[in-house]
Amino acid sequence: MPPVAYAAGVPLGHASAEARVLTLLCGLGLCFWALAKLRRRSLLAPTCSLFLAIGGVFILFASFPNTFDRLSYLVGVRYPPVLYLMGCVLALILMIIHLAARMSLLDERCRRIAQEIALREHQ
Repeated sequence: MPPVAYAAGVPLGHASAEARVLTLLCGLGLCFWALAKLRRRSLLAPTCSLFLAIGGVFILFASFPNTFDRLSYLVGVRYPPVLYLMGCVLALILMIIHLAARMSLLDERCRRIAQEIALREHQ
């Protein structure tokens, strides 16, 4: 493990207590929002599960930051916030892929319905 420099009592490259509280609140807010949407059936279950997973990771990071720091060093990332940033980018990419797949499915359904309506009106 590399030597650790400190600023204001917090190792550089590590989350401060304030940042961890903010991350915890964001994770809890995201989980509660997703559950409320799922309960009202205004959000699809696959999308909701993705939001719940991301919120759960936020909560775990806020609760156990040293574990994520060790994981960062284990995979060769010497500055732990870079691993967190890469995780957020990966989550956004997964969300884009999921939404693109859903949009393609809806586009295909709309096209099929439009064709069926046109055939019925033509008869």
